[in-house]
Amino acid sequence: MKIIIIGGVAAGMSAAAKLSREMPEAQVIVFEKTQEVSYAGCGLPYYVSGENDDINKLRIRTVDQFKKSGIDVRLGHNVIGLDAVNKTIDVENEAGVIQESYDRLIITTGASPIVPPIAGKDLPGVFVLKSLDDALQMRSALEKATSIVIVGGGYIGLELVEAFVHQNKKVTVIERLDRVLTVFDREFSEQVADYLRTSGVDLRLEETVTEIQEDKDGLLVITDKGSKVAQLVVFAVGVRPSTAFLKDSGIKMVGNGAIIIDDQMRTNLPDVYAAGDCATVNHRVTGKVKYIPLATNANKQGKLIAEIFAGKDKSYTQALGSAMIKILDLELAKTGIGESEATDYDGEIESVTITAGNHAHYYPGHGKVTIKLVVDKHSKVILGAQLMGAVGTALRVNPFVVAISTKMTASEFGGLDFGYAPPFASTWDVMHIAANAVKE
Repeated sequence: MKIIIIGGVAAGMSAAAKLSREMPEAQVIVFEKTQEVSYAGCGLPYYVSGENDDINKLRIRTVDQFKKSGIDVRLGHNVIGLDAVNKTIDVENEAGVIQESYDRLIITTGASPIVPPIAGKDLPGVFVLKSLDDALQMRSALEKATSIVIVGGGYIGLELVEAFVHQNKKVTVIERLDRVLTVFDREFSEQVADYLRTSGVDLRLEETVTEIQEDKDGLLVITDKGSKVAQLVVFAVGVRPSTAFLKDSGIKMVGNGAIIIDDQMRTNLPDVYAAGDCATVNHRVTGKVKYIPLATNANKQGKLIAEIFAGKDKSYTQALGSAMIKILDLELAKTGIGESEATDYDGEIESVTITAGNHAHYYPGHGKVTIKLVVDKHSKVILGAQLMGAVGTALRVNPFVVAISTKMTASEFGGLDFGYAPPFASTWDVMHIAANAVKE
């Protein structure tokens, strides 16, 4: 069997590596348009910050290592077309355009940073953070920068806040919406905004960047409400699935270009599969098709495709949008649905929010944790959790992942036998307290 994989990062190389073990007799070819494969993209902000000082630590496996496993990795090969009827793809490389046939095709092209079409977006000193090369160039430019503008207040933008503050830079965040971290409910977003401002970040909400100009002091970022001088500008306004080459292929996509797949990562085209940030998922709580570009989804989907090809009865039904972020000394995490996503849920919901300690009050480092639970109004089954607070907060989301996946009620969760020791928790953990606050 000849299996072609388009895209060589998370989902693609997870699939390739698993295929080499599950189906060693198969011919596996990976086409990657860049010169890099298999790197930890989520670690890029921590290289920029200097917390990781070696870019090579972000390289998970090299091309040579994959080739030793029997995987044919072809760098600098950009797939520009798909003919699903004849089961061929068109591939552009230095020599021109070639055509390659396949028995099965896996599309794992990921997503690309969105850059608004404004004047000055291509000036030196204006960046996105997607690749290892982006991180190298940004870190080099950071040495001479004193003032930085981040355009966008989502995960990447706020992770970069931490990276730049650690480097003692003056940081401005410009967000066109009225709040940051919109994947969380509003009250969490507002508390994050307050925290950023008290930490010295110049946060500007409901403001849109309209132009960037060269300035004697670096760059002049012009908005609909004013301007800001900086030496480095980063666009972190979100991502768009890298699927433009599929426009005339007949593959079904949602409005932003994400490929629609089922629980076995199959598209509507025969023998064509997709996974990772270029594809949708089916949300476990709502059952709705959602676009949730997270590395966790991508790696699991890639592995499962290989197992499905090997004849195993597998499917991916676990997508909950589980995520976490650290912003300076503040940790946040979420899983399942929040109140802002309740319109996707077919039943009625209710929520509770509590705040309690992260561990025993007499042990050093005591801080507060806020947890908001969303449950089904009638069954009290847990549907979602959002957490924010001191050290030890983020990992507490994982028990809620299990609870949602097993349809556990708040009452059942509130009696679980969690581990306890004063440095880590109280006898009644903040998770217990949140679950037991749900009225039966």
